Amino acid sequence: MEILRNPHFDFLGKTRILMTLSLVTILTGVIYIREKGVRYGVEFSGGTQLILRFTQNPDTNRIRKAADQVTAGALVQSYDRAETNQVLVRLPEVSQGAAEADLSGPAQALLKALATSYPENPVTESSTEIVGPIVGAELRQKAILLTIFGLAGQLVYIAWRFRGVIWGSAATIAAFHDVIITVGLLAILRYEITLNVIAALLTLVGYSMNDTIVIFDRVRENLRQRRKDPLDKIINDSVNQTLSRTLISSGTTFLTVLGLFLFGGEVLRGFGFTMVVGIVVGTYSTIYIASPIVVWWQRITKSGGS
Repeated sequence: MEILRNPHFDFLGKTRILMTLSLVTILTGVIYIREKGVRYGVEFSGGTQLILRFTQNPDTNRIRKAADQVTAGALVQSYDRAETNQVLVRLPEVSQGAAEADLSGPAQALLKALATSYPENPVTESSTEIVGPIVGAELRQKAILLTIFGLAGQLVYIAWRFRGVIWGSAATIAAFHDVIITVGLLAILRYEITLNVIAALLTLVGYSMNDTIVIFDRVRENLRQRRKDPLDKIINDSVNQTLSRTLISSGTTFLTVLGLFLFGGEVLRGFGFTMVVGIVVGTYSTIYIASPIVVWWQRITKSGGS
C-alpha cells in the first residue's frame, strides 16, 4: 500500500532550520523546568491523593477551605466530567517519621472536615492513594534509571546491529531528544509526571527507535547497491522510499492515541498527551535528528582523514 508514489522530497535540505527549532524547544522546556519545576504525581512526590464523589455539583472553594483545616498547601481541582460531581484533592506529603497506621490520617481528617463544614453536599464515594516521601523519591530515581538503561541498551543493540557506533549514537540522541521535548511540554502545560506518563515515555522511546531502525535498514541496503553515491543523497532517498510506511504506521498510531487523549478521561489524559506528542516528535526526529547526525559524522571523519 502506497500513499505517495515515488516521492522526492528534500528532507535533509531543511535540517538546519528544523534542528534550530528543536534546540529552541528544548531550551524553552529546560528553562521552564528550572524556573517552575515539574509537577509530580502522588506516586513520585509522596502524599495523599483523594478522588471524592459528591451528591451534587461540588464547590471547590468550600472543599479547599476544609482541606486547609487539615494541612496547608492542598491542591483541589475538578475531576472527570462535570456531571460526575468528582473532585481530586492532593494533600502534601506525610512526614517521614509517621507510622504506617498514621498514613491514612490526613484522608480521614479531610473527610471529617468536609462532613462538618460542607454537610449539605456529602461525599458519597471516595478513593485514596497514599505514598510516603521516601517511597516517592525511590520511584523517581528508579524511573530515571529505567529510562537511561533503556536508551543505553538500545544504543548498544543498534551499534552492534549496524556495525557502527554512530548509528546507535544517532538513534539514541534522537530518542533522548524526543524525551526531553516531551517532558518539557508536559511541564509547560502543567501535566503531572505519573507512572502512566513514565510508561508512555518508555513507549515513545521504543517507537522512535523502531522508526529509526526501519530507515537505517533501508539506508544500509542502498549503501550496498550505490557505493558511489554520497551518503546524504542515499539517506534522503531512503526516507522517501519508506515515507508511505511511515505515514501509515505513524498516522494510524497517532489517531489511536489522539482518541485516547480526547476521550480516555482524566486518569489517562497525561498518558494520552505524552503519546500524541511522542508519535509526532519521534517520527520527526528520525528524519531531522538521527539522519543528519550520521551525515555530519561521515563528513567529520572524512575531513579528519584527509
